[in-house]
Amino acid sequence: MKKLLLTSVLVMVLLATAVLASSCSALGTKAGALQSVIIPSTGTAYVVTDTSTTDDPQGLRDKNFSTQDFINVWYQWDVQGTEKIISVGLTQFDLATLKGKDIKSATLQMYTTNVNFTQAARLVDISLVDGTWDAKTVNFTNKPNWASSSIASSVVYGAGVWTSWDVSASVAQKAKDGTVVSYAAGLDTMADKSQEQALFASQNIAAATPRLIVTYTASNSSLPMWVWIVGIVVIAIIAFLAGLMITRRRASKSNIS
Repeated sequence: MKKLLLTSVLVMVLLATAVLASSCSALGTKAGALQSVIIPSTGTAYVVTDTSTTDDPQGLRDKNFSTQDFINVWYQWDVQGTEKIISVGLTQFDLATLKGKDIKSATLQMYTTNVNFTQAARLVDISLVDGTWDAKTVNFTNKPNWASSSIASSVVYGAGVWTSWDVSASVAQKAKDGTVVSYAAGLDTMADKSQEQALFASQNIAAATPRLIVTYTASNSSLPMWVWIVGIVVIAIIAFLAGLMITRRRASKSNIS
């Protein structure tokens, strides 16, 4: 009888240990799982200038273009004279919710509402913007600086589709401090005596506002694995000693009887 009781206690301890270990393993898997989030733009606009002149006769450089339903990525080169008009789109994102997270990938998406190209498709470049800007007041005169080289390029071929750019590196860098990340969009090349444009939905169209799709590794908010293992061992020892004491007491009572 004594051996049978002791064996039963040991079996129960082993079962409890296995259950706890299984739970611990499951928690560890969840902690390292990938999660995705969609971050909508917090500001959109576009800035326009005529690079063929210094006096800005049309007053384009001081105009703010943020109230429209579109972001105009456009050029007009020697069409009505010697004008060389360029329009660059701007969009920004608040990365506060991603602060300190381990970013695995990030994709910038903008919804094309209209295109007017001289060929079937055109490349649109994305450049990283340096500094902050206010969508309600930004214009070409006070525009932020952006890198001369693009960080991503994608083919735009028609309206009614989302165009995507891989911006993983820039989001990973900015997410370290949870700051704002901004991008400038422009046509890859411009042809003489021609004009082309791509219109993307602005922040003013909620269902199609520019967005970031970010994938990151979930942070480990559970206890470290070694803490669980130590806890399991301690519980097993306590359970074993308790079973042993019960067995001895019953044996003593049996001898007295």
